[in-house]
Amino acid sequence: MSELATPPALRLVAMGGGSGAGRVLLAARPYFADLTAVIAVTDTGRSTGIARRLVDMPAPGDVRSTLAALAQNPDSIFARLFQYRFETQTLPDLDGMAVGNLLIAALYQMTNDFPQAVRIAGEMLHSMAQVLPVSGANVQLCAELEDGSHTVGELAVRGVGKAPIRRLYLSDPQATAYPPVLDAIRHAEVIVIGPGSFFTSVLGTLLFAGVREALRETRGTVVFVCNTTTQPGQTDNFTVLEHVRWLVTTLGAGVLDIALINQSEELDADLVNHYADEGLHLLHPDPDQLQAIRALGVEPLVRDLVEVTSEKRQLWNKQDTLRHDLEVLGMALWKIALDHR
Repeated sequence: MSELATPPALRLVAMGGGSGAGRVLLAARPYFADLTAVIAVTDTGRSTGIARRLVDMPAPGDVRSTLAALAQNPDSIFARLFQYRFETQTLPDLDGMAVGNLLIAALYQMTNDFPQAVRIAGEMLHSMAQVLPVSGANVQLCAELEDGSHTVGELAVRGVGKAPIRRLYLSDPQATAYPPVLDAIRHAEVIVIGPGSFFTSVLGTLLFAGVREALRETRGTVVFVCNTTTQPGQTDNFTVLEHVRWLVTTLGAGVLDIALINQSEELDADLVNHYADEGLHLLHPDPDQLQAIRALGVEPLVRDLVEVTSEKRQLWNKQDTLRHDLEVLGMALWKIALDHR
């Protein structure tokens, strides 16, 4: 009797921002042998924005966060140094500056190649996954708003109190994706989009030339991991359906296969109310929304995906939100890979 063939190693690509893509890869690590992060490069937040102006480069912040999360030893002195933020009153521009942003900036000046700088930083941290910037192009994220005005820069695009976003675009519409990103997408069994800042990290990553074409060409399963809550300045008053509809419009019909959606019934009411007071409202799909998602050609998979917690985390210059449970998310993605093999 012939031996059974060993099934090929499963490959997964996670696309988005620093915290979302990093958590997807940590969740997927027990089940997928080949992991790649494709990370946003248009952030203009305080520390990242200063680093960008310092050496005129793509945004290092989301890449830095992903590399630190995926370091072989995240508690090592170098991984902690990568995330360490200066505290100083004498040089205000350096107050809150992440050391990793400066290290990537220095590597960029040494190599004059942003993807190469990221690769070297990954080697220094012994990253457990391949971390790729979506592009080496130094561009700005822009938006046309419903009132006809335009905003330039990620910080303005996600600004609170502005009109809703009508259209998202790059300052250079010809900016191309980093070629290894496109290869990774085409050859993966599962491509995960999100969770994360919906317009600035998730949709913004899809705008570089070649990304949407690669997603149309891939034989892998394209999965959207929907956020657990709305986000002030980006998805105020959005439903789950509106998230999926925006993504389908951006990618084109027939590209997105599955929407992995949280539905938690037993969350701490005080915690949910605390988030709501800050404008982060729990996304909870009803049957009509799920039917409308199916009508878009997307399969909704509803699970209780939230990490159980009774208190908020304190983040630097960002809002905390309800995070996905790593074990539940990883098993869900593994099952998707096996079912759609």
